[in-house]
Amino acid sequence: MAIPGWDLKIAEAQEETTYIIGGIEYARIPYGSEADDWGADKQPCHDCKVIKGQFHVPGCDAERCPVCVGAHQRQVISCGCLE
Repeated sequence: MAIPGWDLKIAEAQEETTYIIGGIEYARIPYGSEADDWGADKQPCHDCKVIKGQFHVPGCDAERCPVCVGAHQRQVISCGCLE
């Protein structure tokens, strides 16, 4: 079942291409470019339903932090970098 207005939230998320963290601008990581394999070639994001190449909707549990890079790339919603 589709959530009313969700298409608009996805569209708005595409306009927010960077995060400012510690005074430095970082490019957001689009779905399918994360270190984890979320199956982007086969399906939309399991949480926010964006398709490969789109930016996650803010608050999505699959979005990874552009600062916490590497093998243990952390979730934007819980890493603390955006605080």
